[in-house]
Amino acid sequence: MFDGMSLYAVLLIFAAVVLIVSAAGALLPRVVRLNMRQVHLMVALSAGIFLGILFFMLLPETFHEAHEREMDAVAWIVGGFLVVLFIDVFLKWRHMSSCPCEECHDNDHRHEITSFTAFVGLAIHAAVDGVVISIALTADSDIGLIALAGISLHKFVELFALSSTFMLTDMSRKEALFYLGSFTLITPIAAFVCMPVVDILENIGDSIFVPLAIATGTFLYVSIYALLPEAFHERRDSMISFALVVAGIAAIALISLFLGDAH
Repeated sequence: MFDGMSLYAVLLIFAAVVLIVSAAGALLPRVVRLNMRQVHLMVALSAGIFLGILFFMLLPETFHEAHEREMDAVAWIVGGFLVVLFIDVFLKWRHMSSCPCEECHDNDHRHEITSFTAFVGLAIHAAVDGVVISIALTADSDIGLIALAGISLHKFVELFALSSTFMLTDMSRKEALFYLGSFTLITPIAAFVCMPVVDILENIGDSIFVPLAIATGTFLYVSIYALLPEAFHERRDSMISFALVVAGIAAIALISLFLGDAH
């Protein structure tokens, strides 16, 4: 499909697709005005999609690439999870210990802190996504297309979830759009920056699973620690939220079957 095109020209096309999909995900919650109840329900659906990608795409692909180094893969997954969790806990601890105001104990203020740390965690994962795109594209253009499909899907969800989370705070529209715009650029920039490094990883074939494992660990954090608690914030809608989480997981399970269990 990309015969005659340079690797960087193909990567530029991939980057444009990621940017368009990301922008659509970021703007959708702001074009279609939702109340707080609806936002939490959409976050529940996003959480289910995140979990589906984690269990049906990232984990299988990570262990497939790890071959007989499953325990190394587990170590990198745990490491990715703990690093982002530490960033989250540290930022909240630092803010709470230095902020004497009573607002720190209010839900809106806590939402703002959570939104920022969710942004940090997702930003790390977005950078790893860029590495994954580079690896997949270097391996084979068809594999790159499948990777692009999977990554574009969860980039849309990431931006939708992040934009929805920002709406739970008193953050200004201008400030939120600045963060969202910055976030959309992370994956394409990381892909271009990391492309030369991919050649080195290619020569060490059994290490390709490392960025996938790190991505899995950060995805685990975002799904379980950042999104699920927010999804069940409205207790009156717990069963509806649960149904939406299951629906998100089921949707990704079907998509993974269509993609052949590939990322």
